[in-house]
Amino acid sequence: MTLAATGILLVTARREDRRILFDVLDSHGCTRIHAARDMQHARALLAERPGLDLVVLEFIGEAREATALCAELHGIDVYRDTPVLGLLTRGNRHLPAGAADWLHTPVDATEVLGKVRSMLDRPSTNSKPASASAEQPGRDYHFAFDHDDCGWIISTPEGSVLEVNPAFARLAGLPAETLCGQSIASLLGEDDSSLATMRDGIAANGQLERIVHCPHGEGGDVLMRAITREIRHSGQLVHVTSLQDYGDIARARGILNLLARLRKVGGGDVGTRESARLLVKSLQLDFLGVYTAMPESNGEPEAWAQEWRQPLAQDDVMPDVLRQPALKLVLDGETLMHSSDAQRLASSDEFVAAMGFAAFAGLPLMDERSNVLGALLAGSRTPWDSHSLVPEALRATATHFVCDMELQRARKQGRARGLLDGLTRLPNRLLFNDRLETTLREAHRTGEMFAVMFVDLDRFKSINDSLGHPVGDEVLTAVARRLRGSVRSSDTVARYAGDEFTIILRHIVQRDAVLRIADKIVRLMDAPLMLADGSELHITASIGVSFYPDDATTAEHLLKHADVAMYNAKGKGRNGYQVYEAAPEKSHQQRVALESKLRVAERNGELRVYYQPQVDSVTEDIVGMEALVRWEHPELGMISPGFFIPLAEETGLVISIGEWVMRAACEDTARWQKRYGLPLRVGVNLSALQLMQPNLADVVRSALTDSGLPPESLELEVTESISVKSIANLADNLKRLHDIGCHLAIDDFGTGQSSLDYLKNLPAERIKIDQSFVRNIGVDPDDEAIVKAIIDMGHSLNRAVVAEGVEAETHLEFLRSQHCDELQGYLFCRPLARNAFDSLLAERQRLMQPNHNAG
Repeated sequence: MTLAATGILLVTARREDRRILFDVLDSHGCTRIHAARDMQHARALLAERPGLDLVVLEFIGEAREATALCAELHGIDVYRDTPVLGLLTRGNRHLPAGAADWLHTPVDATEVLGKVRSMLDRPSTNSKPASASAEQPGRDYHFAFDHDDCGWIISTPEGSVLEVNPAFARLAGLPAETLCGQSIASLLGEDDSSLATMRDGIAANGQLERIVHCPHGEGGDVLMRAITREIRHSGQLVHVTSLQDYGDIARARGILNLLARLRKVGGGDVGTRESARLLVKSLQLDFLGVYTAMPESNGEPEAWAQEWRQPLAQDDVMPDVLRQPALKLVLDGETLMHSSDAQRLASSDEFVAAMGFAAFAGLPLMDERSNVLGALLAGSRTPWDSHSLVPEALRATATHFVCDMELQRARKQGRARGLLDGLTRLPNRLLFNDRLETTLREAHRTGEMFAVMFVDLDRFKSINDSLGHPVGDEVLTAVARRLRGSVRSSDTVARYAGDEFTIILRHIVQRDAVLRIADKIVRLMDAPLMLADGSELHITASIGVSFYPDDATTAEHLLKHADVAMYNAKGKGRNGYQVYEAAPEKSHQQRVALESKLRVAERNGELRVYYQPQVDSVTEDIVGMEALVRWEHPELGMISPGFFIPLAEETGLVISIGEWVMRAACEDTARWQKRYGLPLRVGVNLSALQLMQPNLADVVRSALTDSGLPPESLELEVTESISVKSIANLADNLKRLHDIGCHLAIDDFGTGQSSLDYLKNLPAERIKIDQSFVRNIGVDPDDEAIVKAIIDMGHSLNRAVVAEGVEAETHLEFLRSQHCDELQGYLFCRPLARNAFDSLLAERQRLMQPNHNAG
């Protein structure tokens, strides 16, 4: 069978494996490649019944879901004979049930084609060949069996022990010959009824894992992790059980959990001090110190962080750690590990003596070239026994400090050397990941939305192969320029790897703005590229997009989902973009859960009103602010309004939430007017549902009366996306609000289809230019022309103009030159909570008042 006529499904969560498989199959003419990121996604694809000739399925870890999917696949008539090529970790040759052959991960491109063609050429593929772990002549396996520290038991499916290795015999305290013939259930501290459970588990999942209490030869029992698999041995089916001390696993899990907590703390000076405190508390240390000694500073040590379990008294005089022999030895590259005899160092090290340590560790912090960058010292007045996780935890956390130290060092030495790609001068993967984590923390704190893009050049390998790497480098450099010119200066464009680029688009209010950028990038890439030799080259790109927090709340999953969306774009013919779409069931479940939480958010006091200042374009003094609702969930943190406002509109909750925001904004503004003597104006958004309310004018009048805010200080904003024709009473309702004395503004101006209708028919005093145009000032001449036209049109119709999304000095200079009236954006201030905005006004008053103490 030729690959051109073949349908193949790739099911793997490993991005690099998926990329290699896709590229190899695509380069050999396979046009029907379906990629699934997980088992749920694969089931959704199978439900559409695509023609499949082969499935490449990942079996990693316990692989229960993969085994179940395999059984489901072969239970469908049209796929009964579809072969499954298992994707296994290297060293694992136990072929899972239902798989006909295997590939190893990481995938080797040279193996893919041969394996795939071999599978497709088989006359009958739904049969399992002999496993690589099948019968071996003699006792060749004993070289590993006898010397492994883990216990091993070989038994019949009925439970009779055939063989044990020396490690298990030592645990049981009996000769191996005595153990043979016994029931495996008794050796594992179980009863015979567990044998049926074992057989059923293996039949269903290919293996059975559980925690058992193995009787110890010296009395008592030992908690062990037991994994039983079925293999063919000496011509018969047998069960092989491996046993590992569960205490080791628990300690390993403890270390991994600690590393995860350190990762969450972050880096830098503050993060290092927090990490040191966390280690002292978690590991029950009496002291922990992190010291730097960079080669460029002649190796002179400096204390980066020092933490004690008990704070030192004011009259305590401690020897200077920086001058002690133990630190010098570690900085010379020597590792010190004294788990219970630290007082051996006391005679030469005054600090160890003064602290009275029983246990002490000193670990050099080395970069990948074995240069010592610093040292980690830790001490405890309690010894560390053989089961303590402290020594291994310190070794693991040393890597955490080294990575952060290298990052800080790279920043100090200049990003051009450490954090920029050498060819394109874009941020490299390290800097991109750092910026993504920073953006995540900021968005979690503020509740804002941002987007991640994965941009992959189509068929770039053929350019390198046919035209050579110099031309490939020329293409990558040109692509970098085009991408950088497509976004704002506050956004990040990085060369992630090879021909893959990643982008972070910050401060997103509307998803459509991101889609417009994606479309612009696709069009820019499609334009002919002029090479140095004068020839033209056409390149295209496939783009995947994911949004925080709609699609994911971690860096790993945001990138993974953008990558999945990018492959979907490739699968739909390339030269386009796709937005990540979660499985329908999962998306529905999340939506139902969020709706339930939103219904009680107002009652539980979880909603907040934030204020973003609007400033005069000439004086830059505060003249007003826009009220923005935020949802601060006690467990989920800040939830983006771009995520919950559409849900509130669909469920009708936006009416009660909108009224609450209006009342809060009126009360706060009236208070600030009285306190600071400022004629502040507050803008409040009205949704389409609110504009349909027959009693909207009464609701607004009540909010003004109760707060004491003058009507002219309230500006009600109506988005241009609301069609004049879709709401029959829109003009009448807005006229009633205008008659009350409120000001009206048209929000997101320029993005709708009826700009002139709005200006002509609605009694609006102000128009707000949408930030999607403002963000491209200095980047896109077309958007600059649109901004200029909106300002001119607004002024000619006696409307004031406000520009949203002002984030750079270039924006400010252009808007001033075009006589835009007011400005709003991150260049001046981000949205602030009520108390923070109050502090901003107080600081403004302090600066504006004359200095009465001046002589």
